[in-house]
Amino acid sequence: MANEIIEALRNRARKLVALDTPEDQDLVDVGADVGAGFVPGVGTALSVRDFERARREGDKLGMGLSAVGMIPVVGGVTRGISKARKGKEAGDATVSALRKKAGDVGYDRDKIAQQFPDVAPPVMQKDAKTGKEFLGKQKSAEAIAVEKVRKAAQKDIDAGNYTPFFNVQDRFYADASQYPLQGNTLTDAMPKKQATIDKYTAQFDTPEIRKRLTDAYKRGAKDPMTKDWYAMGQLEAEFIKEYGPEKGRALFKENFADAMAATTGGADPTANLLMSYYGNFLRQAGKAVPENAYSMPYPIGGRYATGNMAMYDKVLNQGAGLDAAKTPKRFDFSANFLGHRDRATMDEQMMSGFDPNLLAPPGDSYGIVEGVVHKLAKQQGVQPANFQDVTWAGLKGTTGKPMIQHVNEAIERTARVTGKAPEDVVRDSLVRRTHPLYGVGATGLGAAAIAAALRNQREDEEI
Repeated sequence: MANEIIEALRNRARKLVALDTPEDQDLVDVGADVGAGFVPGVGTALSVRDFERARREGDKLGMGLSAVGMIPVVGGVTRGISKARKGKEAGDATVSALRKKAGDVGYDRDKIAQQFPDVAPPVMQKDAKTGKEFLGKQKSAEAIAVEKVRKAAQKDIDAGNYTPFFNVQDRFYADASQYPLQGNTLTDAMPKKQATIDKYTAQFDTPEIRKRLTDAYKRGAKDPMTKDWYAMGQLEAEFIKEYGPEKGRALFKENFADAMAATTGGADPTANLLMSYYGNFLRQAGKAVPENAYSMPYPIGGRYATGNMAMYDKVLNQGAGLDAAKTPKRFDFSANFLGHRDRATMDEQMMSGFDPNLLAPPGDSYGIVEGVVHKLAKQQGVQPANFQDVTWAGLKGTTGKPMIQHVNEAIERTARVTGKAPEDVVRDSLVRRTHPLYGVGATGLGAAAIAAALRNQREDEEI
C-alpha cells in the first residue's frame, strides 16, 4: 500500500513538471496545477513550463497566457484561463479554483458576473476651464480591481490572443424584410420651403464634394473589413434561437438596434454598446436610469453618458421611439442595424467629407445630404449603407472594424472579468440582458464627438 501511494505521488510530480502536456491529466491534476500557480516562485516556474508546452503544441494564445503568468498572483489566474481552454471539465475545475482565489484579484467574480461594481460616493471636483466645482464620479475599490483585470484582458485581446465568438468574415445582415420602417429621412428630414431646398442643394451637391466623397470611398474600399459594418445577423440569430422568430426579432430591434441608436451621441462604438446594454440591464431588472453620471457604475461613463442614458429612457422606457424627421441620424442608425441598406447614416465623420467645418447637417438639411450619398452609391453600384460605411473609414483614414467585432471584444472582456464562458456571456448579457456587459470604460471625447453629442441633445428635446 505504501509503495502504491509513493508511486501515485511520483506520477503526479512527473505530470507537474513534464514539458509535454500529459494526455491523462484529470481534474485533480488541473486543480493542483492552478492552485500551485498562486504560490510565489512555483507559479513562475510552472508558467515557464506552460510556455514550453504551448510552444511545442503551436498554441500562440497559450504562449501569451503563460508569459503573463510569469507575473506573481496573475500567474494563477492566467493558468486557470489556459487550463479552461483544454476542455469543458477542466474548465469547470479551473473556474472553481479561480473563485476560491477571488480575493487575489480584489473582487468576487460571482458577484461581478451578476451585478456591476459598487458605486462610490461622488467627490467634489473643479472644472479646469471655468473653475466651477461640481460633484464628480470616483471609482470604488471594487471598480478599480475590475478595471485592472479588464485592462489586462484588453491588452491580450488587442494582441489577437483570443478566439472571437462570432466569425467576422462570415458576418451577414439582419433580415430587413422582417423590420418594416415607418418614415424615410430622404423625404421627412427635408426643408419645408423649396428655396431652402435649393440653397442646401447648391451648398452640398457640388462636383468638389462628390469627388471628395468618391475618393474617400475608393480609399476605404481597399480594406475588405470596412464594408458591411452594420451586418449584425449573427447577433440577431442568437435572439431568435433564444426566443423564437417573432419575439426574437422584436427584442433584437428593441434591445440592440434602437438601444444603440438611442445612446450613440458622442460615443465610439464600444462606449455606445456599453451604454445601450447598461440601459437594457436596468430595464430588465425594473430599475430606473440614474439621473447623473456619478451614480452610474464602472465602466459606464463619459461626458455625455447622462444625456445618452436619458435618451435611452425616453426612447425605450417611455416608448417615444425614433422619428425620421426629428431624429434622422438615430433613425437611420437603427435601420442600418436592422438590415436596411437603402439608408445612409449621416454622422460627423461623413459630414467632414461635405465640409470639414461642419459636424452635422445644418438646419433641416439631413435629407439633402443623405441624398447626395445615395446618388454616389448608385454610381459605385453599391447600397447607400455600404457606400457610407466604406467612405466613413476612408475619410477617417482608419482600418475597418465591423460592429460585430466590437461585440466580440465585449464578449471576451466580460468572460475574462467574470470567469464565465463566452457563450454564457452572449446568452446572459446580450440576449437575456440579465447580467452586466463589460467594456473598455469611458474615454475622453474629441471636438467632433462633443459637437455631435450636443446636436443629439437638441434632437432629444424635440421628441
